[in-house]
Amino acid sequence: IEDESDGEDSYDQGSASETQDAESQTSEEDDEIDLENLKLDDDSTPKSLYSSKSGITWSSIPYPSKKAKSSNDTSEKAGPTKLTEDVSSIQDAFICFISEKIIQKILIYSNMERTRNIASNEKSEDITMMELKAFIGLFLLAGLLGKSKKNIKSLWKRSPLESPIFKATMGRSRFEKIISCLRFDDKTTREERKKTDKFAAIREIWSDFEDNIKTCYVPGPYVTIDEQLLPFREKCPFRQFILKKPDKYGLKFWLCVDVQTYYVFNAFPYLGRQPDQERQTKIGASVVLELLKPLYGSNRNVTIDKFFTSVQLAKELQMRNLTLIGTLRKNKPEIPMEFQSNKNREIGSSLFGFQDDLTLVSFVPKQNKAVLVLSSKHHDNQVDIKTGKPIIILDYNKTKGAVDTVDQMCHKYTVKRGTKRWPLCIFFGMIDIGAINALVIWKTKNPQWNENKKYQRRLFLEELGLNIEHALAIVGYPMVKNLPEPNGNSTQSKKRKRCSICEDPKDKKTSIQCSRCSKFVCNEHSVKIIYCANCAK
Repeated sequence: IEDESDGEDSYDQGSASETQDAESQTSEEDDEIDLENLKLDDDSTPKSLYSSKSGITWSSIPYPSKKAKSSNDTSEKAGPTKLTEDVSSIQDAFICFISEKIIQKILIYSNMERTRNIASNEKSEDITMMELKAFIGLFLLAGLLGKSKKNIKSLWKRSPLESPIFKATMGRSRFEKIISCLRFDDKTTREERKKTDKFAAIREIWSDFEDNIKTCYVPGPYVTIDEQLLPFREKCPFRQFILKKPDKYGLKFWLCVDVQTYYVFNAFPYLGRQPDQERQTKIGASVVLELLKPLYGSNRNVTIDKFFTSVQLAKELQMRNLTLIGTLRKNKPEIPMEFQSNKNREIGSSLFGFQDDLTLVSFVPKQNKAVLVLSSKHHDNQVDIKTGKPIIILDYNKTKGAVDTVDQMCHKYTVKRGTKRWPLCIFFGMIDIGAINALVIWKTKNPQWNENKKYQRRLFLEELGLNIEHALAIVGYPMVKNLPEPNGNSTQSKKRKRCSICEDPKDKKTSIQCSRCSKFVCNEHSVKIIYCANCAK
């Protein structure tokens, strides 16, 4: 573990929201401790008690009665819940999160938008359930092939470098029509709902998705809470700027992730101040308590960073039978002066403080630096012999990166495309998280599936995209490659000739041949044979 910066710069465009706890609002200069002239005792004898500005006294001697509480034995068994009993395919696992209920609502609202925008002389059909599923499947395949940032027109090009699956599923104009009409709420009542909720444009769909991820899987004994930034630079009432993030601008979400499987167990957006809402204080603590509500009383441990950690939060979680490991900001008033960084402290040394059920450790990784970690899970001063680091810091390092890993997984095969509509950006994020969670469910229920292959997620996304897309095999182009061929000749010829049935003035060129007589025929004079998804394989 390395000494981290005091906080990430954050700026809320037009929402006047705060991203720092009220107790940490003071600047570093206002709360800086002059440690250069701090003089230690000549005998360097460690104290038995350390006092802090807030009045909390820490003891250097651990309480013997607390040592037995160092383990987290959860009463619930980690894994899929009864709601996933019927999962028999990869598509079923994905539908657990982007459910039929969610797709049906999107279908209704999208068709309402299509009806509002349709021209009087325009012929346009309603979007169907199969079309919408195939639409999502194409997004998954585009993300898998690394084409999410490419122009939509390029995906439908007649080029050997482009995948034919897009053209075989639906036409480009139909795809563009669906994405332009895609909506997630009733537009006629949106303005009224926006008066009390900035998230109104997708609140209903997000609530259903949030319920699904919380009820389909039971996380293990260790979870991690951190932030995720969905890249977005267009207009949005709660867009954030975070300097240290690769994407800089975006929509911030708080995530609670299982450390062992990287299952996203809970999430919600950071919206700043809602209309008519007072200034927010202690945001970090409120976020942690809200995300952990479904886990109250389960004896789990949560790992968090310095934005969230405080002594008060650790005590509140203890009251709810949860433990905490987290780094601390150095300007917290609960930290004794002796625990701060100092040039006289030896590199690799550690100071421990014990107070009630809490343990505070200050470790020196390099000269004039100190890492502060608070734990309600550990109750001793054990140090690893090989590394010289406290066990508390080693446990923090093992469990701190789950959210960052999920963020990397989302970026690797993201379905997100450039858009000016922030609800659509969030829907893309829901698909990414849903695909990750579906993989966890599928692997847990089928541990032998491709167990020797390192690219399991790629195989999973490929099969998921194709399985969802097979719902449109009867809507788009038929599976020509499976047509009967009595003559042994291909129905699709490399040559192009005039249609044998069309009149001469039309002069229609075609490459389609009749499978019986091998005559060239155009689309108008040919009959397409329909196959179901199973027979088309």
